[in-house]
Amino acid sequence: MIYDTFDHIDQYFSKDSSLHEALAFVAAFDRTQADGRYPIDGEALYALVSTYDTSPREERRFEAHKKYLDVQVLLEGEEAIDVSLEANLPFLQEYNESKDVMFLEPPADYTSLVMKPGYFAVFYPQDLHRPNCHLHGKQHVRKIVVKVRI
Repeated sequence: MIYDTFDHIDQYFSKDSSLHEALAFVAAFDRTQADGRYPIDGEALYALVSTYDTSPREERRFEAHKKYLDVQVLLEGEEAIDVSLEANLPFLQEYNESKDVMFLEPPADYTSLVMKPGYFAVFYPQDLHRPNCHLHGKQHVRKIVVKVRI
């Protein structure tokens, strides 16, 4: 997992990497564009833009992916994303290959990331994460999740 601000992206990614391209897309994104799916490099790199209200963490599920990294960036609002590196947790829902997601039982230990505009988080397959959680109560959020094929 990587969690930082846009000020430091050059410390993590070379300018020719897919992750740098993902964050460059977010930085240049015209916020007047509608929610939806935006191709960047076919199925290898694409963005999902969505607007929603955060939920209590008890109503959210931990998830993980196998084929794609998640690059998560908030355009508006604030939320918490819970993160854990625990392995071998029981499934709530087995891996769905077409959606590249599996849902797992909550781990005993996790850390919460504060997400707000200007921050980014990159989640690798071993990084269990529970996004869209209340930070300081219900928030209206607009987010871009860029999917980067491994």
